[in-house]
Amino acid sequence: MSKDKSTATRKVRPESTTEKHPSVSPEERYRMIAEAAYFRAEKRGFVGGDIAEDWVQAEAEIDRMLQSREKGLGMTPTTKEIEQQVQAALASDTATISERVRAITLQALSSGELDKKALKQVVAAVVKGAQQGATHRAERGALALKEAMRGLDDALAAAAQATQFAIGEAAGRTGEFSRRALKQAADDLAALESLFIETLGSAAKSATGIARTTLRELADHARASGTAVGGQVESALSQLAHAIADTAREQVESGTQALLKETAMLAGLAAGALRGIADRLQSTPVHKTARPSSGKRN
Repeated sequence: MSKDKSTATRKVRPESTTEKHPSVSPEERYRMIAEAAYFRAEKRGFVGGDIAEDWVQAEAEIDRMLQSREKGLGMTPTTKEIEQQVQAALASDTATISERVRAITLQALSSGELDKKALKQVVAAVVKGAQQGATHRAERGALALKEAMRGLDDALAAAAQATQFAIGEAAGRTGEFSRRALKQAADDLAALESLFIETLGSAAKSATGIARTTLRELADHARASGTAVGGQVESALSQLAHAIADTAREQVESGTQALLKETAMLAGLAAGALRGIADRLQSTPVHKTARPSSGKRN
């Protein structure tokens, strides 16, 4: 730790750390701010700049991240609640099912940390709820299920975009994240389309009647023609490859704990980005357009 960092921390010690973020101890928040301030100075080679301003900017940055993380505490819907919400969405007008399922999925994904475990749980719950809802639509059940899966696909594309933003931002913070953590996040991003298709296939095996046929057809079509999430992932990975390669820091701290901390921070950043995407989508009027046959988005 350099002298510049210790001077900055003495001169600009943060106020009211005890109550600002109850889920993080004052010591932990202080350490996070000190590290972020140090990395800011390190980025410019400790030349020029203002160490006091570094601290102020770092404090604001860490507080934004913690607030974003804490927004979802205690608010993440259970898998049963997600299933029920999606099932109810399929009982509505067919024209609105896709948008409703997308909104439900986005809300569920942005309520906590956007990590691999959360994605699996939410995707499985949405598919199960849609499958249950489709059984009550009789002859229109297949169409309702297809519209629900289109909404899920679009929501996962937004999740891929949020993860892309998070990895890109983290890669730009030289020294804060290791190549290993960024590469793991990119690998999780690459697996998003597979997760979607595999969940459809698994659901088809346990389904019966029209739901089974429809889910199997959707999975086969997705494998053959691509998906919205697949198109977003492809675009994201091509942009992120160079950013990850240019990240300076290797894994310095001892393995597992350091990696867990970095991936948790990335998951928090991604969830925050997804909340922004979800808010923007909700405030923008929906214009129905024909979907490209490839399923890929620009």
